[in-house]
Amino acid sequence: MLLEISVAVIAFFVIVFVIGILIVFVQIRRTAKEAEKLLDTTRQQITPLAHDLTIILNEVKKIVQSVQSQMGKVEKGVDELKETAIRISEFEKMLQTKLEQPILEFTTLVAAISRALRAFIEIWKK
Repeated sequence: MLLEISVAVIAFFVIVFVIGILIVFVQIRRTAKEAEKLLDTTRQQITPLAHDLTIILNEVKKIVQSVQSQMGKVEKGVDELKETAIRISEFEKMLQTKLEQPILEFTTLVAAISRALRAFIEIWKK
């Protein structure tokens, strides 16, 4: 009798184990089907995404090239501004050296004439 109960318990556990394995296999099969669907969906969406990414990368490349060419122009403009500032400074120094002495002489002449006129007016008033 003990042997029959042991065999029955073992048979029960074997049946439970087989049912458990069947449930696991069914779940694995469902998961595999879902994974296959996901892969198909992913394959279908990767192509447009890759195309869009290629377009975006090309646009970014064009923008970077445009910025690089603009930077070259800006650098050239800054260099020209520096040269212009140097030329203005040199022109200012040249004007100062050429005009300083004549203006000083003219100012001295005007001051002398002014003093002479004041002296003449003072003498005339007396």
